[in-house]
Amino acid sequence: MKSTLSLLLAWFICGTAVAQQAWYIDGYHGGVWGHYPDWNTRFMADQLAQHPDWNINIEIEPATWARAMQVDAPALNDFRTFFEAGRVEYVNPSYGQPYLYNVSGESIIRQFQYGMQELKTYFPRAEFTTYSSEEPCFTSALPQILTSLGFKYASLKNPNTCFGGYTRAHGGEKVYWTGPDGSVILTAPRYSGEALSNESTWQTIGWNNSPAYLEHAKQDGILHPIGMTLQDAGWKNGPFMGSKANYTTWRNYFEHIVNNDSAATWNLSQEDILVNLVWGSQVTQRIAQQVRAAENMILQTEKLVAMSVWDGNMKWPQAEFDAAWRTLLLAEHHDSWIVPYNGQPGDTWADKVHNWTEQTNHICDSLIQIGSARQNQAKIARIKNGYQLDNDMYRIVVDTVHGGVITELFSKKLNKSFAVNGFNELRGNFYEKGGRHSSMESRVRVVKLSNGLEIHGQIAGTPYTQTISIRKGDPKIDFELHLDWKKNTGIGTPLTKEYKWEMRDKPFYNDSNKLLVVFPTTLKDVHVAKDAPFDVTESRLDNTFFNSWDSIKNNIILNWVDITDGQYGLALFSDHTTSYTHGAGFPLGLDIQYSGMGLWGRNYTIDGPTTVNYAIVPHKGNWEAGDIPHQNNLWNDPLADYNSIFTLEGGAVQVTSMTWKNGQLVVRLYNPSTKPGQARLRFKKEIGEVSLVELNGEINTNKQSTKAVTNNKEVVVDLPRFAIRTLSINPQ
Repeated sequence: MKSTLSLLLAWFICGTAVAQQAWYIDGYHGGVWGHYPDWNTRFMADQLAQHPDWNINIEIEPATWARAMQVDAPALNDFRTFFEAGRVEYVNPSYGQPYLYNVSGESIIRQFQYGMQELKTYFPRAEFTTYSSEEPCFTSALPQILTSLGFKYASLKNPNTCFGGYTRAHGGEKVYWTGPDGSVILTAPRYSGEALSNESTWQTIGWNNSPAYLEHAKQDGILHPIGMTLQDAGWKNGPFMGSKANYTTWRNYFEHIVNNDSAATWNLSQEDILVNLVWGSQVTQRIAQQVRAAENMILQTEKLVAMSVWDGNMKWPQAEFDAAWRTLLLAEHHDSWIVPYNGQPGDTWADKVHNWTEQTNHICDSLIQIGSARQNQAKIARIKNGYQLDNDMYRIVVDTVHGGVITELFSKKLNKSFAVNGFNELRGNFYEKGGRHSSMESRVRVVKLSNGLEIHGQIAGTPYTQTISIRKGDPKIDFELHLDWKKNTGIGTPLTKEYKWEMRDKPFYNDSNKLLVVFPTTLKDVHVAKDAPFDVTESRLDNTFFNSWDSIKNNIILNWVDITDGQYGLALFSDHTTSYTHGAGFPLGLDIQYSGMGLWGRNYTIDGPTTVNYAIVPHKGNWEAGDIPHQNNLWNDPLADYNSIFTLEGGAVQVTSMTWKNGQLVVRLYNPSTKPGQARLRFKKEIGEVSLVELNGEINTNKQSTKAVTNNKEVVVDLPRFAIRTLSINPQ
């Protein structure tokens, strides 16, 4: 979403303050689900005809063109003429325009694959060369995904739509963005002199090629400065900067304007992507949970159906999976996360996400039944002021006098205690109920379960139920928290003055006052690591806290966050993307609830119960020594057993997806490790030819990547650190 206030601000035409030549990226952003009036295709075609020097870049939802063909086919044909002439570049072909950092790596791949496939229907000669977005739709592993899809260039700029964040500024007019696996893509960064605007909380000074922006660029040695705005589809401006700007496509900029210039390498971290949403709000939480559950469901279903096809029990149901993926990809749309309340009652973005993910789950349910085995029982003993939970892995003591917190968490395998008093405490600032409250203020009632405890307590007058579960041989300790809210109540930091869009300090930025579940441990001087799509980030943050738009930190937990003192560690798993807390004197914590002012002055409220699932894993060493990616994969995909087809040997290597295409079994592998890995797939029967394929379907001719096919039953694949590799296997 972009502020229409931008249209009311003075536009500075490039070149008025400095003699240096400048360029501009103009175009449109939106689509049939976000915003795309039926007249927009005709408008773009007419404007391109009227302004022969105007070249544009578009990120329009691919499904838009089916509607455009239906309502005004001549307009689409005219627009295609300009597209084929090279005056229009498609810079974001993803199906649902997701933020990327908040969804699974496999979802990101399908976003591009489904989007590019759809676009080829309407633009058969389309070439996807540059990735760029008007929103902060970035993630650290993009270089290997983009290059495998055939992209050559990228932009890390989003200067006119920074409501949800921005990237860290970096020196140079272009860099070699290097991903965690070593993949490289030539990229235009947000320049080091491209400061955040002092007049808004959604812009950098690069949004209009202002004199200040160009002067900073000149001082920093930027020879070919470029500004950018992808206008909202529906705006009737035509050329955004008037007639005096040098409008270019990103492809032309990279290939003909800056092609011969040198560029530095930038090993961009996920913490260089400075993004934030209204984490902890119930509406955002539900969206994140629904998307995560559907992601897990569809990937599990694909694997199970793939095995059934291998065994000859059924044919691959491509049409059904296509339908299931498309609704999930739409649920990942950035607008559903940043403006969840937008829309008519019953048809808001939040409502759409619910319906879309339900459709995905329904299709998966129709294809196969997924169940789980019953778990082994744990021993439970009543002790003074609490209960003791025992199995072969842990001894856990729960204090019933003080809110059911864990006073002892002893790992029998490691011979190590991890918890200090207050472990698993709920606490937050209930500013309409007198301030800070804790679950430790009240006694709890405990019910014994076959493999754990069910705790009944209350916090600030709201009843909650929490289950703690352990299983024989399993290092994961599972928690399910259910808060039975009866009415909305303010939680977090209150708004102390009239809300304005330009306010830098926003209440939802401050996680320290939100309702958290916290885990104070015996570990001292810890280092933090956290996963990201096809990456693990070694945190450089002193703490996760900030209050202002101009000081956003990436404090996001995708699947897990881990702390370690070098000898021992503790990992925290979450059932949805949200924020985590940590800092000096502040324990690791998970954001459970926020209720208060959000973006655009909207009150984000509580309208019913909240349920959150999370887990912890005490371990030796750091996240890698503790095998945390594997444990989290088992938590999300408990049926990850491919033994009916092959056994997988390869340490940390995971199977992220299994599908069929053109009679070939397609297996994608991921190495979630800082070390190079080797995957060995031992098949139960003889197989035919095996090819290593790129994400765009092209065969990788680098024979060193696929090392061997032995006795027609074995495939050995080398994987660099954090790399993905896709195998196409002929079953014969």
